[in-house]
Amino acid sequence: MHSVGGFSRGTVAARARKAGGSKVDQAYLALKRAIVSGVLAPETSINKNEWCATFHVSRLSITTAINRLAFEGLVSVEPQRGSYVAKIRLEDVRQWMLMRRALEMEVVAVCATDMSDDAIEALGQNLAYQRAAISSGDLEGFHELDTRFHRQMTESLALARVGEVLDPIRTHLERVRRTLLPEPGRPEGTFREHEAIYRAIGAHAPDQARSEMANHLDRVSRELQAFVTKHPGFFEE
Repeated sequence: MHSVGGFSRGTVAARARKAGGSKVDQAYLALKRAIVSGVLAPETSINKNEWCATFHVSRLSITTAINRLAFEGLVSVEPQRGSYVAKIRLEDVRQWMLMRRALEMEVVAVCATDMSDDAIEALGQNLAYQRAAISSGDLEGFHELDTRFHRQMTESLALARVGEVLDPIRTHLERVRRTLLPEPGRPEGTFREHEAIYRAIGAHAPDQARSEMANHLDRVSRELQAFVTKHPGFFEE
């Protein structure tokens, strides 16, 4: 069974069942989470029989789930060859990161101007949990807190429409972030950057907050390029 950071195919399937919905929806969510989390690496063959057994559904149901993922660009379906996890397209990643950078720099500037004391305190609490996750080696927990840290900014200001745009972008970038997260020193570096963003918000310094967010997201771009050089099989232009 494939596993990344203790995050196995069985775990993804269990979470999908807990989320409810039809069997097709559960299979779709489980497969999507397995791909996004890195449990199923690029070019991994998707064994329909295994997933049928996992969810006790027909091959037609699994095929329907796979077709939905193919429409989203996460799976490649090739006649006579089967279904495979799609490689990550670098050009797509570059554009998603460009959009995320532009939006989050403006969001954090608004946070530094308008975020309430209670919301700032909640960000600080998130950072305390991030520190604890790093200390205990809980990469999965740290990843979830990292995602939550960024989402708290839009939610605390009731920027629902901005969140609707950012959430799909973050989902697309999830595969990249999960791939990079185990790299030595990355969680610690991310935590320090989050601290700098938090301090700028707490100081009500919008220009500094923009700068710290830009530094944070630009490092991801630099690390991605370094990772591509070492693991070219994960990506395609």
